[in-house]
Amino acid sequence: MSRFYVSPGSVRGEKIYVEKEESHHIVDVMRLRKGDEVAVFDGSGKVYGGAIASTEGKRVVIDVSNVKTADKKRTAGIALAQAIPKKDKMDLIIRKATELGVEEVLPFESARTVVKPKRAKAPRKVERWRKIAIEASKQCGRPELPAIREIVRFDAILDQIPQCSLAIMPCLSKDSISLKSAFSRRKGLSQDGKTLVIIGPEGGFTGDEIKKAGEKGAVLASLGGLVLRSDTAAIATLSILNYELQ
Repeated sequence: MSRFYVSPGSVRGEKIYVEKEESHHIVDVMRLRKGDEVAVFDGSGKVYGGAIASTEGKRVVIDVSNVKTADKKRTAGIALAQAIPKKDKMDLIIRKATELGVEEVLPFESARTVVKPKRAKAPRKVERWRKIAIEASKQCGRPELPAIREIVRFDAILDQIPQCSLAIMPCLSKDSISLKSAFSRRKGLSQDGKTLVIIGPEGGFTGDEIKKAGEKGAVLASLGGLVLRSDTAAIATLSILNYELQ
């Protein structure tokens, strides 16, 4: 069954009103017509089953026949703080983070971040990443959308650390410990609470950034003997953490 996304405001009673790009996708790309059954999610955890009632104009109307609310697992939410990498690597990171169940992505600029979007262009980048998260959620069957936050400076990420059950920062430091040891420091691995993963840019974190993070309570972690690219480090850390939590 085809699966589509709408905002919660598009659901009105027992009908769903699909507008713009998604209605184009339904009619012109998927070639669905009146009577075809579809699944629709609104990003808040609700999934609606129903049939297309109308495809007139640029709006698709769906008659809702059933509603399911996703069960929220009692595991800690994972937040990814990601230094903005070069080119389109952030697109890949957003997509994979969504597939791996990350609840929140916090893009940031650090001392060695090469890509530093101008203030006027930053909202467009964030909007693009939010669209990628929607597409990834559609593809992987995820009922809830991750929150893609606005771009901030590294110091704003440091302010998040005291609020977390565990903050892990993979980095090249003599004080780094293994990920396995880092996970063991979590306060109640099976209880609710946020786990923050902080991934640096291509050039890594500066010594001053590493020192500040450690003072704030971040656990400095090693990803092994090889130096990983920023996007690889994010995906590897999230995959291992996802396994530990489940």
